[in-house]
Amino acid sequence: MTNLSEHYNNKDFACLCPECRGEYKVHLGLVGALEQIGTHFRKRAQILSAYWCDAYYEKLKKTSKRSFHTRGKAAHIAVDGVSIQELFKYAETIPELRGIGLYPKENFIHVDTRPGDPVRFVKEGNDYYPLTADKKTKYGL
Repeated sequence: MTNLSEHYNNKDFACLCPECRGEYKVHLGLVGALEQIGTHFRKRAQILSAYWCDAYYEKLKKTSKRSFHTRGKAAHIAVDGVSIQELFKYAETIPELRGIGLYPKENFIHVDTRPGDPVRFVKEGNDYYPLTADKKTKYGL
């Protein structure tokens, strides 16, 4: 086990599939952002899913070739006792987090350290939509 920071190690970011035996990749900017979230809420951000190996990504039947999970730059997270709305709003204050998604049904948020312009989205059913002003209001953001 390799410590990556005070509260996270390589196992926290490892792929969940049995085929790659816990392979992982992680962008250290993502680790730093998660530490910042933990400091703010005084609770460790729980990593529900982070790196996805190619085999796991294929099993998920994802069609986008641009998944930041396969690059070690994304995670699905939650913080005990903190609403996903509050977590989402705070994540927006962290410059390294360029991609942030709200998963209301699943009760977690997606964060990533993609390059370029910030992207905000919401998952509704099996589809992903840009987080418009109307959707922000709908979801309490």
